[in-house]
Amino acid sequence: MKKFIAIFIVTIFYIPNFSIAEKNDIVLITGFETFGKWNINPSQIVAESLNNSYIGNAKIISLTLPVDFNKSFIKIKNAIRKYKPILIINLGLNGRAYTIHVEKIAINLMCNRWKCSRISNEKFIQISPLPSLKIVWELRKNGYKARLSFFAGTYVCNYIFYKTLEYINENKLSIKAGFIHLPPLKSQKKYGMKLNDMINAIKIAIKVGLEESSYCIKHLNHFLIFYYEDAFNFDYKHTYFKFNSYCKWR
Repeated sequence: MKKFIAIFIVTIFYIPNFSIAEKNDIVLITGFETFGKWNINPSQIVAESLNNSYIGNAKIISLTLPVDFNKSFIKIKNAIRKYKPILIINLGLNGRAYTIHVEKIAINLMCNRWKCSRISNEKFIQISPLPSLKIVWELRKNGYKARLSFFAGTYVCNYIFYKTLEYINENKLSIKAGFIHLPPLKSQKKYGMKLNDMINAIKIAIKVGLEESSYCIKHLNHFLIFYYEDAFNFDYKHTYFKFNSYCKWR
């Protein structure tokens, strides 16, 4: 009888409990399908390349969005409900960009050809809670050309950026979300970027997004509004260190 009790106790404590397996955090990365003259969209390739990979304990799920206002948002909304991500980074192609553009602001404006209208009846801008400035600085430290941007355009990129942030805020979800514009591939334009460099740059952006403290993310929005002087002549290094010091003691 004593032998049976001993075996039973050992079984309880040493056989793994598969019913309480640790659940991975989900990072949702989206890219867009091809459009117009762009028969290859690097945002789609980068997103698909990262699908089912891991950064730390976070699993990356990628999603390819149609270049369509309503269909793109329906697809990302369904993905948010299904995967419940803690971080979303939407990727898009800026055919004229020479560098990676980390977007900070989505505006309440959508234009299709020459017809423009409001996206919704909500506020004029949505501000990304992603640590955009820190992402830019980390990319530059690692040798990738990047800049902070305050204008994501007025087409589907800006639309999905605005609608994603609006949906998160309306539903009070604990999700950090942002948008990054990629330049063309080197094979598409002389001023473009190599695919592997884009993939590694987005990995860095994801890592920074996952690591940044919630307090600093919350207050970075206000900090950027009051401390930048010129969006086209931004002192990244000075501002980053000033903000980093601002957060340290809190």
